[in-house]
Amino acid sequence: MRVQAWSRLSGIIRSGRKPLGTFITSLDPATTTIMGSVGFDFLILDAEHGPIDLGAALSHVRAAQAVDTITLVRVIENSPKLIQSFMDVGAAGIVVPHVDTAQQAERALAATRYAPGGRGMCPVCYAAHYSIDGWRDFVATSNRECLMIPMIETAQAVRNAAQIVAVPGVEIVLFGPGDLAQDLGLDLFTDMSKLQDSWLQVRDAVQTAGKLVMVPDGFSLEGADILFRDMDLLILRQAAKTIVAEHREGDRAAHNQEK
Repeated sequence: MRVQAWSRLSGIIRSGRKPLGTFITSLDPATTTIMGSVGFDFLILDAEHGPIDLGAALSHVRAAQAVDTITLVRVIENSPKLIQSFMDVGAAGIVVPHVDTAQQAERALAATRYAPGGRGMCPVCYAAHYSIDGWRDFVATSNRECLMIPMIETAQAVRNAAQIVAVPGVEIVLFGPGDLAQDLGLDLFTDMSKLQDSWLQVRDAVQTAGKLVMVPDGFSLEGADILFRDMDLLILRQAAKTIVAEHREGDRAAHNQEK
């Protein structure tokens, strides 16, 4: 089963709902099964800030397909070889950090496409189901559906946002306030209002180009099309803290009643 990322996400938006995703950093694919089964529309396997490698990504992709969820991979750098490797294990798309220019976006995009100068042809991989059967249909579907999502997270990228979103084949960009704040010498948690001009510049460029923008939920970034929230182990930690706090509050209440 090949999950068609672009059709699915754009279809959700056309239905009037904003797709919601989360990051996956755990090596255990059970987290992908859980997050997909509770209703997240897409998952981003974090190979930039997490320990996920190709082997772990393959396990997560299989788990996501079992619960019919879109799996993207955030790579650590704009490397065509690295991007191709994650595509070959079945990623439905790639999220590329620190894309500052249209030329960098074009380089990353080419690594996701079967075309002259692009992704190398190899049917003996999981993405192609280890078979030449239906190869032409697979290539056409992959080129149409796979996503290359550049992250706009530096001052240079903000300045070049219009050129980045104008690259044919770039349908979604991710606005990253964390690294952008750092690049501008700001504190994300106290200076978020100072990022609004950058956000509006990116949002307007995206809307003018007829493309889509993804942002982290909860940062007052009005006008975004796609949201992501937290990550698997943070969600686990928050749930565990809640359980412990509720238990201790119950103990205190019982103790007070005994007095």
